[in-house]
Amino acid sequence: MNNGKMIFVTGSAMSGKSRFGVSQFKEMDRVQYLCTNEDMDDKTLNRIFFNERSKHFRWDIIRNFSVDKHPVKYKEYKCFVLDNLADWIYKKTISEYAARVEFTEQDMQNFVKELMQAITILMNEVTGSGGTIVVISAETGFQPAPFDVIDNIYREALCTVNQRVANMADEAYFLFSGLQLRVK
Repeated sequence: MNNGKMIFVTGSAMSGKSRFGVSQFKEMDRVQYLCTNEDMDDKTLNRIFFNERSKHFRWDIIRNFSVDKHPVKYKEYKCFVLDNLADWIYKKTISEYAARVEFTEQDMQNFVKELMQAITILMNEVTGSGGTIVVISAETGFQPAPFDVIDNIYREALCTVNQRVANMADEAYFLFSGLQLRVK
């Protein structure tokens, strides 16, 4: 029986997305924090360490996590934080398009399809095993369209993926200035 849950969290830079994502599991042991970068911001890292020390909880941090390359330990863990979907999509955009001179609308559709397949597999593995995953992503819809071709591809891919992930989510939150607004 599937009683897992997916929570989508989005907002602008420095809006409190990671803080909010981590706070969803502040009373939970055995959380896997899937960081798509090598570096983590100190505030998030300190929040995780505080939970570990004060409550004797164990949070495992996976750095440079890639949604399409690293399986999650959904049999060992029931709580996951994916931080940050936008960074993963940016890395994928650079690796796919940086050396290309041209691309078609079909290329873009295929790219988004590949991204969504990887994300859907991750979500289904976690929620299908009864786990909960918080997916954190940046919101780029408030900025003007970039002039750089690669940045434009990234923005289009991210906006499309964010829309689809938000629609798949059981709950969705928009963060701004440290405040959370539940939108789903």
